[in-house]
Amino acid sequence: MFEKVNSIDGFFKGKINIIELKYKKQQFDKINTIVGEGNSISQLPYLKNTKTIKQKESKNFLLDTKNKIITVNGNSKLTDIHNFLLKNKYYCHYFPSYPLVTVGGCIANGTHGIAPKLGIFTDFVEEVEIYNPNFGFKKLSKKNNKDIFELTKSGFGMTGIIIKAKLKVFKLPTTNIKIENFEFNNILSCYEFMKKSKKIYNQNSFTVNYSKKNIFFGRLITGSFGKKEFLIKNIKDKKISRIRLGLFKIFFLKNLIFSLIFFLEKVKIILKKNQHINDILFTSNNKTSYFVLMPDKFIEYQNIIPDQKVKKYVKDFENIIIKYKPNISLLHLKQFSNIGNNFEFNDKGLAIAIHIIKDKNFEIFFKKLVELDLKYKCKLNLYKNSLISTNIVKKFNKKYFFRMLNKTKKINKNYRFTNSIFKRSI
Repeated sequence: MFEKVNSIDGFFKGKINIIELKYKKQQFDKINTIVGEGNSISQLPYLKNTKTIKQKESKNFLLDTKNKIITVNGNSKLTDIHNFLLKNKYYCHYFPSYPLVTVGGCIANGTHGIAPKLGIFTDFVEEVEIYNPNFGFKKLSKKNNKDIFELTKSGFGMTGIIIKAKLKVFKLPTTNIKIENFEFNNILSCYEFMKKSKKIYNQNSFTVNYSKKNIFFGRLITGSFGKKEFLIKNIKDKKISRIRLGLFKIFFLKNLIFSLIFFLEKVKIILKKNQHINDILFTSNNKTSYFVLMPDKFIEYQNIIPDQKVKKYVKDFENIIIKYKPNISLLHLKQFSNIGNNFEFNDKGLAIAIHIIKDKNFEIFFKKLVELDLKYKCKLNLYKNSLISTNIVKKFNKKYFFRMLNKTKKINKNYRFTNSIFKRSI
């Protein structure tokens, strides 16, 4: 069945041969790709002239309250899992901020949530079951098939299709989150604040204004558990619109819109100092209209700067922004605290995520940004960025790149899985 696909960032438009998974070797080609809900920003899973495998949606969950483990299908959506957990007074702080994605996609791409310093999605995966037409079904964990288990986490779907998963869950003391508001005019002070903060929620967003001495202006909202009360309220699926008005292409309008957003956020906090856990965990679910303001093409570039190099990096980062004047529609920061394996987007340091509009200033700035990240030995988030190429991946981690390919080739003897990053290397 051929479906029209448009990636949210606008870098892929075309028809894809999507096949519903039936666990039969005959349905696979020599080279295959895997897609979850198809709601990630980038074009990573979409390749022309390959079969794209997709599973049927499942809402069958098994909650083990004694061991605090939930068993779900790989194609289960986070919206359904969260709503189920909420009724039982549990939650997962590591779910990404946009919940209309699948568990399999989160494991394969190593997503992270609002508090990555507590760990990313793959840190809380106890077991997975995969299907690969080369060997059938196989259960993976730290005790069983450990090598393939580690290769599957943040492995971009190259070991097979994630059928089931067991995830760690946490007891939810209340659905009430008490919030506070802080303002910053530079990145370093915000990062230092987040490092000291023990709040469960530290969400910030910066605007870049070239007309001011301090070009960065941001607001950080922190949150902690409030009164012991429970309001069972389901989150609803809010699909990201592919409609583009392109207002963020205009610098004046961009700064005006962000000033208005910051003002409204401040008013909201003054009027409503408590928020529901749904609004805290899934911030992007309430702001899908943001993408309507974007132009046809943009990228989300995200890196992690080693903690000891943050101060020097930020100075150089600010300099290339001032020099090349990229049109940045959004910039936000996250603190990471754990060492990641292989291509996992996890390390000790500061993560900077920026949405960059593809215009006349883009190419040179993107080139300088990659050079800057190589200089400071940063870690890149591969799956979010449509313009991350095989060559860039090799430069950042050449040793593991070939080790991963050799291991996956041994697993995938007759039928192989790939994506836009690794397609030339299979």
